[in-house]
Amino acid sequence: MPDERGRVAAGLRGVVLAVAVLATATGCMWQQQTLTRADIVGTWTEGDTGTVLFKDDGTVVVTDLAEFNNDGDKVSECGGTGEWGVYPDEKEAEQLWITVCDGNPWEFGGSKEQPTMRRSVGDPDNGDAQTLSRK
Repeated sequence: MPDERGRVAAGLRGVVLAVAVLATATGCMWQQQTLTRADIVGTWTEGDTGTVLFKDDGTVVVTDLAEFNNDGDKVSECGGTGEWGVYPDEKEAEQLWITVCDGNPWEFGGSKEQPTMRRSVGDPDNGDAQTLSRK
């Protein structure tokens, strides 16, 4: 029987490795990032999910930002001008908030060179998120 258990264990390791490779290749693995205010300033967008422009004076301009229902389906778009801020502090920001559109907070991921930010959409138990990249 030891050979059978060894083959099963090897098979499970192969499945785990395949899932990890697939998750990494498809961007399913989120790597938390901290950013400063200066890292955030600029335009963030992704496909047809809208655009968010963060200005260094603390204002934000949102254009056609997708809004979602509890099922995670896009139902409308939001826009406007407001303010933005980060927490827990200015030097090690892990999340940000904006005063326009629902769906705070946004959290940071990616890398310093290619940062992304995301917010949960729909039912939190489903794990759906809207992701934007800095351009």
